[in-house]
Amino acid sequence: MSLVLVGCASAPASDPVPQPSSSAWAAIAPGDLIVLVPGTGSYAYLAQPIEALPGPDPVVDVRAVPKVAGDSVVFEEAIAATERAGLTADDLESGAVSFGIWGTGITQLDGFEYVSFEGIHIHVDVLGGENSCATGDIFQNLGNYEVDSAQADATDLNARVAAWRATHPDRGVVYASHSWGGAVAEYLALEHLSETAPLAIAAGVPSLIIGYSFEGPGLHVLSDRASAIYEIDRPDDPVHALDPLGNGAGHYYNILFGDVFQGFYDVTTTAISCSGVPGPCS
Repeated sequence: MSLVLVGCASAPASDPVPQPSSSAWAAIAPGDLIVLVPGTGSYAYLAQPIEALPGPDPVVDVRAVPKVAGDSVVFEEAIAATERAGLTADDLESGAVSFGIWGTGITQLDGFEYVSFEGIHIHVDVLGGENSCATGDIFQNLGNYEVDSAQADATDLNARVAAWRATHPDRGVVYASHSWGGAVAEYLALEHLSETAPLAIAAGVPSLIIGYSFEGPGLHVLSDRASAIYEIDRPDDPVHALDPLGNGAGHYYNILFGDVFQGFYDVTTTAISCSGVPGPCS
């Protein structure tokens, strides 16, 4: 599977040039594994509340589990990306693509069922791992936002995805990531740790960490192979801006006006909402 790039040097000058949000999604195809890579604090926000639910394959309804709702960005990002690739809710519920999650610290489950803001049910395999910043908040992890942590996490992520693919051969891999998870996914792509992923989607990525900087907003095609990074950063995101005094609601990419889900920022909507109120954070 290869990334389809839009436009060429011989195209007529009058042809409109599609923006990245219109062209990136051709990399996603039925049969792919969509890997969810969350960031800081995901042990408390995802692992603990999900493992506390009953049953070996619990149902995680985002509207019923407040902690999960607060860190549900990668789930909705992955679903939004597959929708942009042309897959329907029925396709997702029937398993047209696989979903796996890495880095939360979940150890008690092999998988669970996630119910999205739109009511879409997907099965998520637990790939394992705990990212360097999964335990604690941003301030407790300040010393972990550095290149050695990114390298260790990206190496573990790649190994666990490879282990999954060993029993699911010929599957393409796409990453849907957020925050520190976005830094890990970009590092994996930029440092050539994976040759199987045509697309890494990264939202809310810090502009740099100690010893390393990232691509910044937009579609970045890696010229040495058919793969790309699509980085999405809200203009009011304090994490991307490295602003510790900024409004943390700007780091949230699931856009809701009150209780009404509008979509994922810059994938299925360009609207912005701060704490459920339309408009950017102030």
